[in-house]
Amino acid sequence: MNDLEPSPAKPAQHRRSRSLILLLGLAAAAIAGGFIARGFAPPPSQSPSVPARPIVQIVRQSSLPSIAPTIDRLCPSIARIVMAGQPTASSTSNAAGKVGFVVSADGWLVTSAPVPSNSNLQAIFGDGRKAPVDDIRSDPVSGLVILHVDAQGLSPLTFADQNFARVGDFGFSLQTSGTGCAASESMVGSDFLVDALAQGVYVRLQPSVSTPPPGVPFLGGDGIVLGVASGAIDNVVLPGPIAAVIVEELIRNDLSPIANFGFRAIDFTPELANRIGEQRSRGAGVALVERNSAAEKS
Repeated sequence: MNDLEPSPAKPAQHRRSRSLILLLGLAAAAIAGGFIARGFAPPPSQSPSVPARPIVQIVRQSSLPSIAPTIDRLCPSIARIVMAGQPTASSTSNAAGKVGFVVSADGWLVTSAPVPSNSNLQAIFGDGRKAPVDDIRSDPVSGLVILHVDAQGLSPLTFADQNFARVGDFGFSLQTSGTGCAASESMVGSDFLVDALAQGVYVRLQPSVSTPPPGVPFLGGDGIVLGVASGAIDNVVLPGPIAAVIVEELIRNDLSPIANFGFRAIDFTPELANRIGEQRSRGAGVALVERNSAAEKS
């Protein structure tokens, strides 16, 4: 009789098998239902297209070169020539004085502004120093004037040698009120050949907000004097190589005899010959002619 009784473990195993089969069936039904629902679902609504966000590219560029150290170095050599005893030179008008700059360590300054020789003058430099003017010399052809001051430790500016500033060259000018220097950037916009004027060799700065006063140095980025503002014509700059020769004669107090005839000569360099399209590259040429002189009339 005991052999005919079922084992008690078999019903439990049957129950577990049925549960497992049921769970598998439910899972299969759920997966099938998902596929069916997806097939009958309406297509998603088309949203307005949104442009993709552009990729921002950042390119590192070297910054423009600063000439602040150059200006700091040159500023003590820039001066304003005023009447002795004038308390300040804060204004940049002509009434506040004439602009000049140091051209020799022993105290010579140059300007192209008319300076009366019988005036009691003093120079106020960019670092605030003051020195009396004790000698004045001038060249009638170029209009350059040199003034000697009783001062020590002056650092002269250097003139460009031989090469003339070219159209397209950039530079800057410096002025002072005695409490630092103001700089103004300019570009050479034309020259005597572009302007079709043969009475002198010069370069002309591009039109700017204001014309630099006579005597203001036009400098390259390295601090070399490319020219001196003449004041005769707006924005006209007397080239540094020409000014250097005249300043040297004035300092020696030995003007060239040709200045008595109302003109100035210059060495005919290959650079100048190339600029005017001349085959010859040696000799001398007329660089400046004094206004209303016999040379100009002839």
